[in-house]
Order: sequence, then structure tokens, then C-alpha cells
Amino acid sequence: MLPKSLILLAPLMLCAANWQDAVNTAVSATSSTQKSATTSSTTSQSSATSGVKEALSLGAKQAVSLLGKEGGYLNNTAVKIPLPASMKPVATAAEKLGGKSYVDDFVKTMNSAATKSVPKTASILSDTISSMSVEDANAIVNGSNTAATDYFKTKAGTKLLSAIMPIIKESMSESQVMSSYQSLKGFAGGSSATSGISNNAMVGQASSIAKGFGMGDAVPSGDENIEDYIGRKTLDGLFYMIAEKEKALRSNPMASGSSIIQQVFGK
Repeated sequence: MLPKSLILLAPLMLCAANWQDAVNTAVSATSSTQKSATTSSTTSQSSATSGVKEALSLGAKQAVSLLGKEGGYLNNTAVKIPLPASMKPVATAAEKLGGKSYVDDFVKTMNSAATKSVPKTASILSDTISSMSVEDANAIVNGSNTAATDYFKTKAGTKLLSAIMPIIKESMSESQVMSSYQSLKGFAGGSSATSGISNNAMVGQASSIAKGFGMGDAVPSGDENIEDYIGRKTLDGLFYMIAEKEKALRSNPMASGSSIIQQVFGK
């Protein structure tokens, strides 16, 4: 026969065992919930990153494709590169005296250089997308309508400019219009640039243009570097096109045809 003390302790021991089982069950459930939450969070972050990368890729590819074809800049009023503000007096003088074709050719040359240079940006944009972090992706998802485009500007702006400048310079140096512009600027400005091009055959042509169109007093001697101007405007156009695509994807992700973009931006 069991001692009386054991008989009295049995219910307590049973309760303790049941309580321990309950605790173990609760701990197990909590652990499972935490693992599930962690997995869900990881999956969510992974989806966000994938969605943002795909959206950026679509925007970049479309922009490069549209701007890189013939007339990509010149025939698109939203991104067409205009004359620098400092050149407008020259254009006005030229047009009044029958030199509109000179101005038109110059504008065409600038935009043609931009179009030729754009394909060089594709690989840089792709590399920038590949190197995106989870933090970057989350910031873009929760950011403004152009957060992805701003990411490109911040992360790749300098590299993009460095990539396109050699092509722009080459395109402009091959253009007779650019040679006329450079010579004319030095001739009309009466600055040290004149001596630097004194042996250039274009000086004579520049002189004739200045006298014939009355541009001598109109061309500013301190005008900015035209190649740098074209480079900046080329990127402005590129970022504009990417931003337009980004805004369209955010406002109507269903139209993208991508399930991951719909999942990330369709919330």
C-alpha cells in the first residue's frame, strides 16, 4: 500500500506534468510562429527586391530603346535638347538674317550625339540594378513615385556621364556645325580661345558667319562647354523616360504583365 504522503502528492505531480506539457506546447507554438514570421518577412523582402529590380529593368530598357533609335531625342518634345540659353541670341540673329538652317543643324547635331551615346548606359544601369540591396528596395517600394529613378541618379549618375561623354565628344568633333560653333565662339568673344584656334581652317568660316549673321556681339565669351551641356541634357532625358515608366508601373501595375511587380506595387 502506498504511503499516504504519496497519495496526497499524486494530484500535484499530475498537475505539474500537465502544466509542463502546456508550457512545452506554448513554447513550441511560439517558436513555430516566430519561424513562420521570419520566413514570411524574408519572403516579403525578397519579393520586394525582385519586384523593384524588375520594374527598374523594364524602365531602363524601354528608355534606352526609345532614346537610342534614330530621332530618339530630336523627335521627342519631352526630351529634345534645345539650344543653351546663352546661344539663343545667336540663334535669333542667325534666323533673322537667313541662317535658320545653321541653327537647325546645330540642334540636330546635339540631339544626334545624345542618341548615339544612350546605348552606352545600358550596362551601367543593369549593373546598378544587380547591386541593389534589400534596404534600397524597401526604400524604393515605400518611396515617392520616382524613388527608383532617384536611385539611378544617386547610384549611377556619375558613371553614366563618364560613359556617354566620349561618344558625345566624338560625335560633336565629327560635325562641321560643332567646328563652326567652337571657332565662332572664340572669334566673336575675342578671348584667349581665339589664339588657340588661330591655325584652324574654321576661323575663316567663323568670321564669315559672324559678319554675315551679325553674331559678333551676340556670342558670349564665357559660354559653357557645349559638350558638358549635351551630356547633362542626355541624362536628363534618360531619367525623364525612366521616371515616366516608373510612375506608370506604380499607378497601374497590372499593365506590366508581371506577377511580381503586381505583388509589390499593387498593394
